[in-house]
Amino acid sequence: MNGNHKWISGVFLKNFDADNYFQLIPEEIRDIQIIKSINFEEYPVYLLEAEEFYFVDFKGVREAINKIEAIADFEYAYINIYEITKDFAPAKPRKDYMGMLNHTHVDNEYLERYIRFGVEYNPFDLPWDER
Repeated sequence: MNGNHKWISGVFLKNFDADNYFQLIPEEIRDIQIIKSINFEEYPVYLLEAEEFYFVDFKGVREAINKIEAIADFEYAYINIYEITKDFAPAKPRKDYMGMLNHTHVDNEYLERYIRFGVEYNPFDLPWDER
């Protein structure tokens, strides 16, 4: 975390792994880090980033997308969706490495294509080249 910038430093299914990784975080920034339990026993896990971070299953991803009310000429992402398929443990735990995760930005262009191609497509594999 840097000022108002927030990020996820790591994601682990086992508390033991999370605790070990937490000890790798430099002391000068460890006090602004928290360990938060997520109630998942297997991957994939999805992380939604809006005002806050939310861990959901695939059904939760669809629900979040379907709840978005598009705003005309909105130039930003409504939410970012990250797909986590294994423990996420960056080599340098002091920085934001979330961009390394498979992710997508849900903006108006994304919503248009999502509506057009329907729910049979994975949110990360929409056929972007088809119009």
